[in-house]
Amino acid sequence: MKTSKISIVAIISMTAGVASAQDFRGAATLGYGHSSISDGGGDFSTFTGDATGALSFDNGLHWGLDAKYYYVVPDDVSSDVTVWDLGTTLNYQFNSGGVLGGYLDYADTELDTGLGFDLSTDITSYGISGGYVAEGVGIEAWIGESTTSPSLPGGADWTDIGALFRYQLSDSAAFGGHYVRSEISGSGADLDLYSIGLGGYYQFASGWGTYAGLVHQSFSDLDTDLTTFGVGVDYNLLEISPIPAQFSLELARTDIDVAGTSGDIDTIRVGLTFPLGDRSAATPLNSVARAAMAPRHNALTTLTDTAF
Repeated sequence: MKTSKISIVAIISMTAGVASAQDFRGAATLGYGHSSISDGGGDFSTFTGDATGALSFDNGLHWGLDAKYYYVVPDDVSSDVTVWDLGTTLNYQFNSGGVLGGYLDYADTELDTGLGFDLSTDITSYGISGGYVAEGVGIEAWIGESTTSPSLPGGADWTDIGALFRYQLSDSAAFGGHYVRSEISGSGADLDLYSIGLGGYYQFASGWGTYAGLVHQSFSDLDTDLTTFGVGVDYNLLEISPIPAQFSLELARTDIDVAGTSGDIDTIRVGLTFPLGDRSAATPLNSVARAAMAPRHNALTTLTDTAF
C-alpha cells in the first residue's frame, strides 16, 4: 500500500520536473500551542511544523506541495499522538483561466498509548479538481475518495467533495472560505462529516498583521458539533532585524457539543513563519485562518488541521 503511494508521488514529481519553473511561492511555520479543556479535562501541548509551496511552469502546469507535522502531548498522562499529513496537487491552467487537475493526500496518525503498544491509522485521499483563476480570485471544487489502513469495516466507501474560494486583494490582504464533506456508507455504515469555514489576513505597512478564522464542523449522524474561532496578530521581524520571518500569536477556542453536552478547548499558539520565494508575507500556517482558507481534501483531516 505505502509503496504504491510513494510511486504516485514520484510520478507527479517527475512530470512537473520536465518543464522549467517560472516562479515559486510558499511558506513554512514552526509552532507551539498550549490547550486547556474545560471542566477539569486537562491540558495538552502541541508542537507543529508546516510547509506549503507551489511551482508554476511555462507550459501552464502548477505543482503544489503541503506537509504538516503535529506532536500532541497531554500533561500528566504518559501517552502522545504524532500526525503526519502530506499532500500534492498537479493542475493545468488554461489561457481562459480555467483549471483542471488532481490531488493526492496522505495522513498518518500514531498513538502511543503509554501501555507498551502503539495504535496506527492512515488515510489516503485522491481525486480530481477543477476551478477558475483570474485577477486575484480563485475558485476550486473537487470530488474523490479516501481509503484507510486498517480498512473500513465491511468494505464501506468513503467519498469526499469540497469547494473553496480565495480572493487576494493585494500582496498584504486575502480572505477565503471552504465547504468540505466526507461520507462513509455501505455495509451498514452511515457517517457524514462536513466542515465549513471563513478566514482572512491583513498586513499593515508598519510590519504588524492580523488574521482571524471561523470553522464549524459536524458529525451529523453522531450528534456532534465543533465550532472553532481563532484571532491573532503577527509581526514581521525584518522591521527590527535581518531575520526574514513573522512572529505570530493566536488565541483560539473550540466549542464542542455532543448530544447536548457542551465543553470547550482554549488554545494559545505562537509561531515563526518564513515566507518563501516570491511571497513577502503569509498567513501563519498553524492558524485557524489558514485552516479555513486552505482546507484538506477530506473533512476529517480538515478537522485535525483546524484543532491543531
